[in-house]
Formats: sequence, C-alpha cells, structure tokens
Amino acid sequence: MIERLADNDGIRYRLTPNRSISWPGLVRVWLGLAVVTGCVVIGWTLAGVWLVIPFAGLELTAVGAGLWYTARKCARQEVITFGATEVVLEKGHQRREQQWQWPRTSVTILLDPEPHPWMREQVWLCSRGEEIPLADFLNPRESRELVTVLQSQGLHVTRRAREFVGIWF
Repeated sequence: MIERLADNDGIRYRLTPNRSISWPGLVRVWLGLAVVTGCVVIGWTLAGVWLVIPFAGLELTAVGAGLWYTARKCARQEVITFGATEVVLEKGHQRREQQWQWPRTSVTILLDPEPHPWMREQVWLCSRGEEIPLADFLNPRESRELVTVLQSQGLHVTRRAREFVGIWF
C-alpha cells in the first residue's frame, strides 16, 4: 500500500504490505482455533485416546508460529522522504532499522523486467553506484503506481534489458 504522509520538510510516502487483519485479530483467530481444538482433544481424551494431546499442542504451536511470522513480515514498512535537496529512504518493522540518504539530483529508478508474466517488475532506487531494492512486497498494480509516484517527484526511470534465461522465461 502506498500512503502519502503529511510532512513539513518535504513529501513523504509510506510503503507497506497489504494486511487484511491486525495482530489482535490474528490472536483472536488463534484463540478460536485453540478453543475448537481443545474441545476435540477433550472428547478424544475422554474416549481414551490421550495421545491426541501432544499432537494438538504441536499443531497449535505451529499455527501460532506461522501467524506470528506472517504478521511480522506484514509489519514491514519503507518510508521515502523527498526533501528540497535530498532523498531519504528508511526501512524497518516497528522502528527504523536501515536508512539511506542521497542528494536528490543523483537518485534514479531502475526497473528490472518481470522474470515471468505473472510476476512484477523489481523497483530499485539507485544513487552513486548503490542499488537498493524498493517495496518488494507490493503487488504489480501498486508497483506501477509506485513508479508513477517516483516519476512525479522528478526521478528518471531506466529499464534493465531482459535476460533470456530459458525456454519459458
């Protein structure tokens, strides 16, 4: 998702993955699964199949770990700030973990062609020989929208030539 933020120093965009459910929502889903699993486990345990208990625990642990991992991946964000003389890119999860700062005149966009028709182009911010991948979590439509937004800020777009890899790609 591309979101324009209010900023006094310039123009700022926040890029985040699409999230259909919040962390509290995921916890409620997991608790619902735990209640249903608990009811089934109690039934089978009363029937004498007590070996179901550890497997139900493993199942709930695996589902919880998967939900946590997915929520963590969806909590990523990238913030691009276009100031009068510089461009700042910040990446992180809960806080800024990485930051790049370049003069505005030296920043360009590099587009790698999609490796397959179902995939999207990879967008890179380039400056002074440094290439930083940008918003690899966006879908193809949002990726094209991001390129349009970056072009509206005066950045030049360069497309890398497609490499022939094999028969299908």
